[in-house]
Amino acid sequence: MCVVTSLIVQALWLALAVTVSGVLHMVVVKKDLFSALRVPIDGGRTVGGERLFGDNKTWRGVVFMVAATALLGAVQGLAGGTWATSAGIAPMDFGAWGLASGALAQATGYALVNAVLGLGYVVGELPNSFAKRRLNITPGKTDGGLTGKLFLVIDQADSVIAALVIGALLFGWSLAFVLVGIGTLTLLHLAFNFVLYVVKVRKNF
Repeated sequence: MCVVTSLIVQALWLALAVTVSGVLHMVVVKKDLFSALRVPIDGGRTVGGERLFGDNKTWRGVVFMVAATALLGAVQGLAGGTWATSAGIAPMDFGAWGLASGALAQATGYALVNAVLGLGYVVGELPNSFAKRRLNITPGKTDGGLTGKLFLVIDQADSVIAALVIGALLFGWSLAFVLVGIGTLTLLHLAFNFVLYVVKVRKNF
């Protein structure tokens, strides 16, 4: 397996729990589950007469993504962590963290890594939302023309970039892994959003 292919496989394996959590979060939003947590992160605060992030960025998203990615990450580590390490597709070495070998250690490590990725996923969306509010773009929508096309790309890449950069800072991932991961997972994000739009889980593409 060539280096780039290996990095792509590692990125896809790493993204499994976050990807599933992101899809589940869309279902949560669509069904309005856990509505008590549907509280805007910005608390209604404004800058220059415009909301900081808008109503769509809520504490429900933060809590759900961190909890879901940690839980699914633990399942991933328990079921396939040892296999991924032996296959050379695990982008982290939990032995270097001082964790004992075995399925439980894998579950703990994967839960921690994915909780960080889930938080990074949510945090990465906030600068984009802030910029959209300054441009008077309706929350959850994209504008027309060149601006709309630009934000369509940013919408797919922002969470991926933030999650991988934060992960690299905390877990020591290589620059090559981060760059390949950004490209691979941005395209994956775009493909998933298109499918979810077609099956009417997402309101807009």
